[in-house]
Amino acid sequence: MSFRFLLRLAQVGRVAALAAASAASAASAASAVTLLATPAIVLIVGERPALADAGEPAEVEARRLIHMLGYVAMDYGGCVADGAVTSAIEYDEQLTLLGEAIHIAARIQPSALESGAGDLAQGVADVRALVEEKVSADRVAIAARTARDRVAAAFRLAEAPLSRPDVERGAALYQENCASCHGPTGHADTKRAASLVPHPANFHDAAVAEQLAPTAVESTVRFGVNGTAMVPFTFLTASERWDLAFHVAGLHHPQPGAAPRPLDLPGYSVVELAVRSDGDLRAELSARGIPADRHAALLAELRRRVPYAPEASSSPLSIARAALDRGRAALREGRLAEARAALDTARLDGIDAAEASVRAVKEALADDLGDGDFALRAALAAGATTDVLDAGMATLLRDATYAEVALARSARAPGRLVALVSGRLLLRELAAAALFLAALAAVAPSRSRRVVHVASGAALLLALAAWVAAALGHGAGFWRTLVAGAATSLAVAAVAGAAALALQRDARQLGPREPSREGLSRGARALVFATALLASFGAAFSGLDAALGVSLPVSPPAVAGVLLALALLVAGAALVIRVSRAAAHRWASPPAWLACLLCVPLAGRGVAALQLCGLLPVHGLPLPRFAALGVYPAVETCLAQAALLGLALAGASRGRRASGSSGRASDAQGSASSA
Repeated sequence: MSFRFLLRLAQVGRVAALAAASAASAASAASAVTLLATPAIVLIVGERPALADAGEPAEVEARRLIHMLGYVAMDYGGCVADGAVTSAIEYDEQLTLLGEAIHIAARIQPSALESGAGDLAQGVADVRALVEEKVSADRVAIAARTARDRVAAAFRLAEAPLSRPDVERGAALYQENCASCHGPTGHADTKRAASLVPHPANFHDAAVAEQLAPTAVESTVRFGVNGTAMVPFTFLTASERWDLAFHVAGLHHPQPGAAPRPLDLPGYSVVELAVRSDGDLRAELSARGIPADRHAALLAELRRRVPYAPEASSSPLSIARAALDRGRAALREGRLAEARAALDTARLDGIDAAEASVRAVKEALADDLGDGDFALRAALAAGATTDVLDAGMATLLRDATYAEVALARSARAPGRLVALVSGRLLLRELAAAALFLAALAAVAPSRSRRVVHVASGAALLLALAAWVAAALGHGAGFWRTLVAGAATSLAVAAVAGAAALALQRDARQLGPREPSREGLSRGARALVFATALLASFGAAFSGLDAALGVSLPVSPPAVAGVLLALALLVAGAALVIRVSRAAAHRWASPPAWLACLLCVPLAGRGVAALQLCGLLPVHGLPLPRFAALGVYPAVETCLAQAALLGLALAGASRGRRASGSSGRASDAQGSASSA
């Protein structure tokens, strides 16, 4: 029992004593009962339910602050119109709520400093200033949502359903907990509603319904509304609150008939529907060119049928969050194998597939998701305690939720940004492989360079076909990662083998010879072809997967970014070949040394991919992670990369000794001829 509740009981006792004294001189016992009961109900149930206790954790207060700002954004239009107050009670409620919000923002500001969120209290004060000026509802809504998003970004807070809501449970919860005030059908036409000030919301009022989103309903159910009869329903679970929220959001719409799904109905995930109001959905339907006379029918489908349908669209991050939630439950029950499998699903089918989209909205968040997943895998392998693992999964789940809600609220990123991010991801994946292939073509004799070009061209076509097959197949995330990791690892192994053979050949050479005049043997040519094919295939496959995601059809901006990246890579490879053509054509030459060196990031990626698939163990190291360079803080990846670096240095040393021996032999032959 909390101290706050005990304090309320004391207040009730004091009020009850006063009421009893008054009742002694009253003419009727019934009036005494009324005097006794009414203050108790007001103090216990209705007293300032939305205000924060000063001793609460910063994260809890931040969630309450987000709720308060969201409530202002939605409710302000109901008390001010054309610069005049239409409801003095609700207007005063807004000012009081924002005053308390400023105090909360000031209390949590120290905890938000590290995120660079700026002055949270000033952001809320700006909203209150607009309310005091009685500006339009649109301006207040924009300012309140901006301040809300700043708080959410500072603490990476977001609430979203982990699974589809339950239509029957939502309806039952509404009738049990809400119908007495808001009416059985949401019209707020009950006797209790008539006695309450301010009047409960009528969900059929267009001004209310257009601004109502399930996320706002869930937040209100969770925290209540200060100064009203809307108390926080703390006894409901998170899934029950979302069931109730989706039911309330659909009350304004008629139940769709048994007709098939409309052909022009856009695809929305549950989270996208959770954060969008009817006004948001209408605007998006209009942007798609759908006539206004079709909006009512489509909104009824989106509110009353789509969230509950098994075929509802599910985003990769929804898959990741649901898997992480299952993993936490398994972890708490000691089922480590199931927790590890859930983490695999979250990464392979969720976080990886959403990387391009997340980077388009929150660059640092994409890196944090990858870092958090890698740290969890290392902790699992090291046998960390359940508390440590649960805390890590909770953080990863929080970040994934924040990322999905941020994506849902951002709707579609600008085409130019999508093209930029897609191209950059592809460049990240292919740059090392392209330079490696260019060095390989420079090393190969003139008769064998065509082998490299043919192999890399064939690999691009194979990678595209394999990516489409994996994207459409079952368990796509696992197979995509396995294919990319296995191909890259085989390519690196082929390069290491070829370099070792070439070092032996160069060590045996006593005089300078020009391999470009001899060409390669059939076996060596086959090895060059296989190396080029595997390196190109592994890098192109993972590059396409990162840049385009796994959903078909692919967006035109993403394709434009990929094409631009490919053009830049072709130009860069041609330049490297042109510059390297004058170098000595042997494996121990500078181009060959460069080829071995450029295999280092490929080796890191290959080993990391096999670790993601569970085929290799993960032993963490206290080092930073640089995925773009293929540097992962694990013993296995570092050993593979150190071996390649050692091979490159050995090749350079052998090459110098061979050249020195050849030079001395040439000098000796020249001296003998002179004699």
